[in-house]
Amino acid sequence: MSEIKIESPLVDQVEAVRGNSAPAKVGVRMTEHPFLGQIVLRGKSSDTAFTAACAGVLGCEVPTTPNTYAEGQGVVIAWMGPTEWLVLVDGESTPAWLSALRGALADVHAGVLDTSGGQTLISLEGPAALDVLAKGSTLDLHPRVAPTGFCTRSLLAKSAMFVRVVEAGQRFEIVVRRSFADYLWQWLVDAGGEYGLAIQPAESTLVLAGLQASAPPKTATGA
Repeated sequence: MSEIKIESPLVDQVEAVRGNSAPAKVGVRMTEHPFLGQIVLRGKSSDTAFTAACAGVLGCEVPTTPNTYAEGQGVVIAWMGPTEWLVLVDGESTPAWLSALRGALADVHAGVLDTSGGQTLISLEGPAALDVLAKGSTLDLHPRVAPTGFCTRSLLAKSAMFVRVVEAGQRFEIVVRRSFADYLWQWLVDAGGEYGLAIQPAESTLVLAGLQASAPPKTATGA
């Protein structure tokens, strides 16, 4: 039996995989973070059994304030809606997180869905990152409106995206569906060109903003 080959949706974009020759003046850096674990968590924030079970695994409370995210140890939990959260983890630890969440929520009305293969994550950082995003979105991501810890769903260049502010005005992460990833990558390359675009080689790592967790962190294997 042949092995299943896991590929990024940007596998044919050579610069996304290997990086580019950075210009003399860099205004924005762009990196794909493929193969991260992306878990959709469903439940009611008013259900104390649900929130307690999640906190016990994730190491922090699921955020209930709209358009915010929280961090535990090696995990990001982003508010997606009143009953939905996106959990980002390192790819290799995804099975452990899935097992821990499903085990803790076995007797609770909740859902745990692995969407890792259907999405990828692209980060933009630098003094011109905000300008690049402003070219394709009406969403105001200025620090006075979107501080570190802000996240939301929106459109970028007519593509659905989920954006997370890792550093206000400076660093953003975009989660995009696999089917739109190649198109959006090429759009970002074009949009960032005038500012001096440096493309970093793909990194399969989870970036944390350094937000203070609301509870002592636990690892998935220790949950």
